[in-house]
Amino acid sequence: MTTPTDKRLIEDYLPIVAISAEASREKAVRKGHISTLHLWWARRPLVACRAAVYGALVPASRFVSNGASNGKKKSLGRANAAKFVERLCKYPGDPKVIAEAQRHILEAHAERLTQETGKPVNLDDIEAGRAPRPKVLDMFAGGGAIPLEALRLGCATYATDLNPVAHIIQLCTLVFPQKFGRPDPDDELFDQRWEGLSREVKRWGNWMFSKVKAEIGDMYPLIPAPATQGKRSEVNGSLLPEPDDVPPGYLVPVAYLWTRTVVCKNPACKATVPLVKQTWMCKKKGRFFALNPTTRKGER
Repeated sequence: MTTPTDKRLIEDYLPIVAISAEASREKAVRKGHISTLHLWWARRPLVACRAAVYGALVPASRFVSNGASNGKKKSLGRANAAKFVERLCKYPGDPKVIAEAQRHILEAHAERLTQETGKPVNLDDIEAGRAPRPKVLDMFAGGGAIPLEALRLGCATYATDLNPVAHIIQLCTLVFPQKFGRPDPDDELFDQRWEGLSREVKRWGNWMFSKVKAEIGDMYPLIPAPATQGKRSEVNGSLLPEPDDVPPGYLVPVAYLWTRTVVCKNPACKATVPLVKQTWMCKKKGRFFALNPTTRKGER
């Protein structure tokens, strides 16, 4: 909880219009963005999360000058804050600006630690590990946007979520890149750790597939596909059946699409009609796929 003398920037002012504009631009970015890791329906823009974390940890007084009247101080402070936050909240971000934001956060944290403990704490103490970094806890982290930006800004970050899919996304976003990411040239154990992770992912993926197949495999029977002309269907990924498990001329269903239906009112028809708004599955250049619903006369 903040005191009247410790008002954070997020409580006073953030350039919402500029942040929103950059967040909209970020949504169009695909290459290298964490949104491509897994489709998460509540994905938050990284630049907005960066602004929220920075604004929650830096005092509003940071940008207030000392040589003006109170009214003018507030106005200048907000203008200075807007300029910096706009520079900070660009995707993917300028490393120099991010480093400056880290310094702002750690200096503010050092000042708070000094007041709380009664012992002098400075930026060097935190960077050297002699004093703790600011902690950010996200108990509903979802796709991991907030904890990712907290890590980027130099905080000790804790993230969790009740959804196991979200938890896996968080591990892939926050933990594995640090543990198994770009190797240190002097790290002789990197290859072993990376191979160990790959083996574990494949082992548990195959275990999960075998369990699911045993329970609901009968609901996904192979589909005859004469158009394949006796060739085996292409099955990619270790979580699907190996190509040798699929007889030639068959395809493997991976999902069902459900829709409400009505019975045709024509007495001579009485077919079951699916209620779908449109049947296109993909309409990209060179890739056109559509559903082809078929009904059997008199069957439901």
